[in-house]
Amino acid sequence: MGCSGSKSTATADDTKVPVSAKSTKMEAKKEYPASEAFTIPLEEDESPEMPLNETLRQPPKRIQQMLQEAAKAEPPTLEELEDKQQKAEHRRQELMQQKLEIIQKNAQMLMGRGHGGENDEEESGAGNGGNENPDREEEKPDN
Repeated sequence: MGCSGSKSTATADDTKVPVSAKSTKMEAKKEYPASEAFTIPLEEDESPEMPLNETLRQPPKRIQQMLQEAAKAEPPTLEELEDKQQKAEHRRQELMQQKLEIIQKNAQMLMGRGHGGENDEEESGAGNGGNENPDREEEKPDN
């Protein structure tokens, strides 16, 4: 006996398909579609000059305009580049300082919660729930 999910295998006697039919099915699966081949020219002399971008689409107009403006504009000077780099460094330092302040503020809040929670229990008397000091008896009001 086996698991209910197991399947029994068919023997050669149980199959109703003749052996020749099986072999034709296997041969049909082995048939592959015809291969397609192409050649890649290695020498430029043999191939006609065809630009690659002929098949590619043109970029959008706004990008074409940006490229034209960039071509017309003068390249930035060394002083301009240094000025931009200094401004970027200043902004980076400000952002790092802001992040550091936020992290310190969050750390103080977490530390305040951790210490504040323990102090609140001791001050309110809730810490005696486990009878830490058995010699001390609490007064119970008479009803």
